[in-house]
Amino acid sequence: MRLLGLGVGGLVAAQVIVGGVTEQSARLFIWDTIAEVALGSEPPQRHYAPSPPLRLELANLRPSTRYTYTVRLSQGDSVQGAFYTPPLQPLRVAFISCNQLGRQNKRQKGIYQQIAKVQPHLIIHLGDWGYPDTTEPNFPPGTRFFPYRWENLVQLYAARYNDPHLQPLLRTAGWAYLYDDHDYVADNTGKNYRAQYRTLSLPVGDYPFDPRYRQHAMEAYRQFFPHYPLAAPEEALFQSFRWGEVEFFFLDTRSARTGTMRAFELGELGRYYFRPKPEITLLGSQQRDWLLEGLRRSTAKWKIILSGVTYNRNLRLFIEQALTLPNQEFRYLGGLYRMPAIFIAGYIADSWGGYPADQDSLLAWCWRHGIRGVVIISGDTHVATMEDGTMGGFPELMTGSIGEVYKRSYKLAKKLRIDIFNRGGQGLTTKAFRPAFGLAEFYSDSANFQIIDAKGQVVARMTCYAQDLPLPPALWSRLTAPNGGLIFYLEPIGPRSYKLKWYLPGELPSQLTFCLYNAQGEKVWEAPTRPGTYWRAQKVLELPAVLPGTYFLRAESGGSYYGQRLHLP
Repeated sequence: MRLLGLGVGGLVAAQVIVGGVTEQSARLFIWDTIAEVALGSEPPQRHYAPSPPLRLELANLRPSTRYTYTVRLSQGDSVQGAFYTPPLQPLRVAFISCNQLGRQNKRQKGIYQQIAKVQPHLIIHLGDWGYPDTTEPNFPPGTRFFPYRWENLVQLYAARYNDPHLQPLLRTAGWAYLYDDHDYVADNTGKNYRAQYRTLSLPVGDYPFDPRYRQHAMEAYRQFFPHYPLAAPEEALFQSFRWGEVEFFFLDTRSARTGTMRAFELGELGRYYFRPKPEITLLGSQQRDWLLEGLRRSTAKWKIILSGVTYNRNLRLFIEQALTLPNQEFRYLGGLYRMPAIFIAGYIADSWGGYPADQDSLLAWCWRHGIRGVVIISGDTHVATMEDGTMGGFPELMTGSIGEVYKRSYKLAKKLRIDIFNRGGQGLTTKAFRPAFGLAEFYSDSANFQIIDAKGQVVARMTCYAQDLPLPPALWSRLTAPNGGLIFYLEPIGPRSYKLKWYLPGELPSQLTFCLYNAQGEKVWEAPTRPGTYWRAQKVLELPAVLPGTYFLRAESGGSYYGQRLHLP
């Protein structure tokens, strides 16, 4: 093993984070300037840095090994921890996002304990770690966000290393992390702007900020967190890393994106329209090309796309439905409260839904090149749900929050009667909105995904298969009408027989049919179109005898549908 000491930053009391772990190397960062480090049973070595963090490169490690370390800090305190090197099977990965720093929140501390219980080999944080932008509340007219002072970034990272509630989890495994909007510059920000759609006193649009803020945020990440190699560090902080048969593609969905509100046009009679042009991009051309080529060249069985924001292609219907509201007003509580529809549309457009060119190019590329085993993990929304790809294009696990949990996404979906996450989650399989995290166990041919809340309860689960392709072109059309009445649950009771239960049976459409499509999108079975009352009375759904494999079952009614991916034996 070889240790190389480096360091930058500002002096604060110290803790340790391990990241950038590969089969033969790892990066160990210590928020201190002097430390003695011992790896396993090796004798300790003293290291120095002019300012924190003290950075160590661990080399010549062995694959598939659990390493322990002991770090004696400059004040005499001792920190002990461990990490794993790949490959491992099954590989256990915990996915988290959206947490406060240093808060004595019982539920947030509970989620840390639940993550520790599952003993992950790797912990991935999808951003919004600490919410430093809440110290800058005045936008507009003020646009001096937290990265304007370099010292604010130093304090932010110091707080992460020293969070007393998070420290035990930091010592459990290797970490990977990338910022989202709140810990990049401010809420709903992109490369050089903040989207404005929530303040009546100013016009809707993208308001520029000082480019130094972006530079500070990116530079602080590069210096203060033990990341993987960056493909284009001046453009965005995207990176990929492989753990055995799982390759992760970590996207930077902030520092290269173009203006969110440029996708909207103000037309006649003061109405807004969603008209995104092809050049409106979430990823930027360089990052998009890197992702597409990386997916095509990957030899891993699993390709996991890590995105700070939600991907699901049917998010677009939320935008379009909001903009069709009478007077473009969103009313709730019997009309007692009103808000402009553009507030709802802009909120949704902060996701991949506001950037359909990037969404569609990713899905089309993966289908054209036969890329299998693609799953998206996302954060940002503070609600935890999952989807198997029937509704959104790719299987997706939305991690929810390990801090404050918000019901606004659930309430919006309920109000607009749109449901696009078909494997359960908060507001679907449970009404308990507690902090939650995502957990994945990767095997060579399958992977099990779960959402687990602060009480250790499994909120939702799904199984994906490495041989699965994304949604086929025949099923790419997005929802054009709300589908709230079509939500159903299937419980297997035989090889082709399912117990059928409707989530909202009182709101079924007047006419609907069930269709079964194979993995290529070919319709192999269609039930007779019947009134909704007929299907409401059915307790069992019998599917035809078909060849074993992957299928998509959908209940369809005009431009509305709801479905699930089935793996039939």
